[in-house]
Amino acid sequence: MSYPAATVAAFFAGRHRRPSWRKAGRDEGFRIVHARPGHVRRLSRNTGEVWVPKVGWVRFRWSRQVPQDIKSFRVRLDRAGRWHVAFAVVPESVKGPGTGEIVGIDRGVAVSAALSTGELLHCPSLAAPQRGRLRRLERKLARGMRGSERRKRVRLAAARLKARSADIRKDWCEKTSTDIAERFDVIRVEDLKIRIMTRSARGSIEQPGRNVRAKADLNREIM
Repeated sequence: MSYPAATVAAFFAGRHRRPSWRKAGRDEGFRIVHARPGHVRRLSRNTGEVWVPKVGWVRFRWSRQVPQDIKSFRVRLDRAGRWHVAFAVVPESVKGPGTGEIVGIDRGVAVSAALSTGELLHCPSLAAPQRGRLRRLERKLARGMRGSERRKRVRLAAARLKARSADIRKDWCEKTSTDIAERFDVIRVEDLKIRIMTRSARGSIEQPGRNVRAKADLNREIM
């Protein structure tokens, strides 16, 4: 098995991440090309269905309007056990206010984003009981026997909490970025080198390093 030539060329051109092998439980999904407008229809306010070849009509949650000129879509299973269908369309650009306003954004840990206007933006996360449950599940997962059904159930429960946390962050980022784009014409963002900022936490038993535990906690918040 070899990597696709287009992926390798995109990697060396700097347009794609390093190719990796497919892995069960991580790269689950398929893509349908040559989709037609009649292959997607709306059933109710919150429900729609899409025609999947060799499967038939499959229902999904109608979260937003699906354009009529779709060409393809992808069906994917995430690590939390949730199925997603994504339609390939070009989104409309957010129009600026046209006032010439400029804003600078400084990203941080205690404050997610600080605007030059004085606004402090905080990204929400899981509630305290959910964070405690996630820590307990991760400890239980570390002690579990690999390949056992009980460990799979624990891994799935932890993955669902992590997926919920990721959904909360993504929703906040999308809404916040859209709001900023609608208010300012020029946006300057600090160019943080995340890889360099989190590099010094590495250590081993022979060479444990300095303040590895404290730096690991900080790196977790940065990532």
